[in-house]
Amino acid sequence: MVKSKNISEVPAMNDEELAKFWENNEPEDFVGWKKSDLKFIRPPKKLIQLRLDPRDVRIIDRESKRSGIDRAQLVRSWVKEKIKLIGDQDGAL
Repeated sequence: MVKSKNISEVPAMNDEELAKFWENNEPEDFVGWKKSDLKFIRPPKKLIQLRLDPRDVRIIDRESKRSGIDRAQLVRSWVKEKIKLIGDQDGAL
C-alpha cells in the first residue's frame, strides 16, 4: 500500500517545475484528494456567414499570417473590439 502524501509538504514551484511534478505524481496520492463535479461548459456561439471582397480577404489573410492568429479568430477579435467601442459609447450617453 502506498502512503498518502500531504499536499502541504510540496514546496513552492514555478510553472515548469510544477509541470514536471505532476508528470511524476498523481492527485490520488495526496491526502484529502477527491474528484470534483466541476464541469467546464463553453457558452453557446452562433455561426454567421460573411461575404467579403477578395481584396478584403487578402488583407485579413496577410494580417492573420503576420500576427500568427487564425483568420476566424482575427475577424472575431476585430468584431468584438468594434462592439466594445459601441458599448462604451452607449454607456457614455
